[in-house]
Amino acid sequence: MKKSIYFKLVILLLIFQGCSGDSDTIEIIEKTDQSNVSDNNSKSTAEFDRSSMLSFWADSIILPSIIGFENELNIFNENVANFTANPNANNLSLLREQWLTTYKKWQYVEMFDMGVAEEIFFKNRMNIFPANVERIERNIKNQKFNFDESANFAAQGFTALDYLLFGVEQEDDTILTKYSDSSLNYDDYLIQVTSKMLELTVLVKAQWEGDYRDSFVQSTDNNATSSINMMLNDFVYYFEKGYRANKFGIPAGVFSGGPLPNRVEAYHGEMYSKILSLEATTAIENFFNGIAYNDPETLGPSIKDYLDFVESGLAERLSERINEKLQGGRTKINELNTNFIKQIEDNNTSMLHTYDAIQSTVILFKVDMLQKLNVSVDYADADGD
Repeated sequence: MKKSIYFKLVILLLIFQGCSGDSDTIEIIEKTDQSNVSDNNSKSTAEFDRSSMLSFWADSIILPSIIGFENELNIFNENVANFTANPNANNLSLLREQWLTTYKKWQYVEMFDMGVAEEIFFKNRMNIFPANVERIERNIKNQKFNFDESANFAAQGFTALDYLLFGVEQEDDTILTKYSDSSLNYDDYLIQVTSKMLELTVLVKAQWEGDYRDSFVQSTDNNATSSINMMLNDFVYYFEKGYRANKFGIPAGVFSGGPLPNRVEAYHGEMYSKILSLEATTAIENFFNGIAYNDPETLGPSIKDYLDFVESGLAERLSERINEKLQGGRTKINELNTNFIKQIEDNNTSMLHTYDAIQSTVILFKVDMLQKLNVSVDYADADGD
């Protein structure tokens, strides 16, 4: 019916044009039916300087964040050597402090799951939680394990360190006793976990410092395998799964019908889940808005700029709504107890409200943003949006 009305209108307008010679008629016809044309794009996404954005991502955000993380991990490795050589209270305290510093730096790296990082399951081996305590203890006892096996992904990385530094015993004195007895192998396992983390990080950094950086920047097309499409999908996937679900939804029981406080990030340290989630929030905001990793005052081409370019003719912009929602999520996180375990046990409703605030941003990212930028979602989920 709609097409029939449109066809009749076109005929009438053409007849009118022939009689009057009105040059504005063609413009009227072109704007009559826009049902199959997205009203999102006042400009073509192809006109945006994708190469400059990719260069800024690679040179000012991705590689510097990996280098910054590796630097802190090297310091942590030195502290591990000092602690295992002399396991005392002061060295344990220094080691824990550096663990947290390094863990915070990881929050800026996890979302970049591309290239060799994806191939070696980098994010899963560095920060899949909760830790598999049974397997960790078995590995320590038997000294027969392979960190490259998927069964050991939850027995390495930051969550293994969380257990090794905070969870092997209830009191610090008894933790120190275990590390003082080399025959128990806790010191050796701590060294091997850290060494594997460094090995994997060096692999990822080497690729970005090599030819991969140039191929990433040069891939400016708008298709499923182009850099921007893949990066946007990885970013949205991380926000939805690694951030929204893992840090908040799963511990709060959104997907299980009941709270699971043992699934919080940094479970054994207890007091660090909120700190880490706020750091991840900053990393997300910085990447979306094009804030350089090493200099918060330096701005470059960003997803926000890309959206603003596409929506240049609109008064209300999606990027502004996204930033408002991100700030709303941050506000909710700040209201939570420093100890997420205690928060869930005492008042899980606040945790659920935080999840809801973050979920509202998922919809803007996954539906509105990707549609406006003409990017298809390349992953499936069973959560719903």
